[in-house]
Amino acid sequence: MKVEKKKIDNQMEDSIVSSRKKYLWAVLFLFIAVGSIFAIIGTNKSFSLPSFLDFFKNANPLFLILAIFSMLGFIFFEGCALTSITKSFGYKHKKSDGFFYSAADIYFSAITPSASGGQPASAYFMLKDGLSVPVITVTLLYNLMLYSVSILMISFIAFLVFPSLYFELHLVSKLLIGFGFLVQFLLIALFYGLLYKDKLLFSICRFVLNVLNKLHLISNVQDKLTKLSKMMEKYQESAKLLKGKRKVLLKSLFFNILQRSCQIGVIVFVFLATNRSIDKVAVIWTMQSFVVLGAYCVPIPGAMGVTDYLMLDGFNTILDSSLAVNLELLARAMSFYTCIFVCGFAVLFKYLVMKRSSKK
Repeated sequence: MKVEKKKIDNQMEDSIVSSRKKYLWAVLFLFIAVGSIFAIIGTNKSFSLPSFLDFFKNANPLFLILAIFSMLGFIFFEGCALTSITKSFGYKHKKSDGFFYSAADIYFSAITPSASGGQPASAYFMLKDGLSVPVITVTLLYNLMLYSVSILMISFIAFLVFPSLYFELHLVSKLLIGFGFLVQFLLIALFYGLLYKDKLLFSICRFVLNVLNKLHLISNVQDKLTKLSKMMEKYQESAKLLKGKRKVLLKSLFFNILQRSCQIGVIVFVFLATNRSIDKVAVIWTMQSFVVLGAYCVPIPGAMGVTDYLMLDGFNTILDSSLAVNLELLARAMSFYTCIFVCGFAVLFKYLVMKRSSKK
C-alpha cells in the first residue's frame, strides 16, 4: 500500500508541478486571455480606454470590496464542500486546508482544457495531507457531481424567474447555453453511473466501443473494456464509503450552491459598484446564471472567449453598449483573472511550505 501511494504521489507531483505540458497550457492560457480581451475591445466601437478608466474610477469602492470577498467566497466554499466530505471519514483539517484544495482545483482547471488538471491538483495536496486514495477518489467524484447539480439548479431557477431573458439572446448564445445544459446533465449521469449503476454504464460503454471498433475508429476493444471494468470497480468501492451519509452530501451540495452564488455575486457587486441600479440586480443575476451554464460547453481553458461572448451578449440586452463592454471587462477581471492570480499564489505558497517541511 505504501509503495502504491508513493507511486501515485510521484505521478501527481510530476504531472502537476514539473510537467512541460502545464507550462505550455499556461502560455496558451495567457494567449487566449489576451486574444479575448482584444477581441472584445476591437469589436466594440463604443469602447475607449479613457472611458473605461473613468468607469473604474467612479465605481463605488464598497461594492468592489464586496466583489472581492465574493470572489474569495467562490474559492472558500468549494473547500468547505470538499472538507465536509473528508471529515465524514474521520479526517481532521485545518481551516485553511480546504481553501488550498479548492485553489489548486480552480487554478489548474482554468489553465488546462476541459478542467483536466483541477482534480489531480487537489488530489496531490490531499494525498500530502495524509488522506487515503479511496477517500480522495470518492470526495472528488461526488463533489464533481454536486458541482454540476448546483449549476443546473441555479440556472433552472433563473430560467423560471426570467425566461424572457434567455429568448432575447442571440442564437449562438442560446445554442451555447443549451449545449452547456446538455453537458452538465450528461456529466451528472456519468458520475451517478460510475457510483451506482456501473453495470448499466458498462453495457452502454461496451456497445459504443464495439460500434467504434466496427467502424474501424478504435482497436483492442477487449483491452479497453478490461481497463474500464477495473476503473468502475474502483469507483464502486469508493462509493460504498459514502453509503447512508445523505446529510454529508446535502451539506456538500449546499456549499456548492454557495460557491456558484459567490461566482455570480462577483458580477452583481461589480454592477452595483458601477451602475447602482438595484432594480436590475435580479436580471443581472439571472443573465449571469445562463453565462455560467453556457461556459461549460467547450473544452477551452477557463472557458475564455465563450464566457466573454455570453457576458457581453447578455449585458447588451440589458444595458447600452458602452456600459455593457466596460462592465464585462471589469467584472471578468475580478471574477476570473483576479481569482486565478489568488489561486495560483495560494498553490505556490502551499507547495513551497510542503517542500520546506519535507526537508526538515
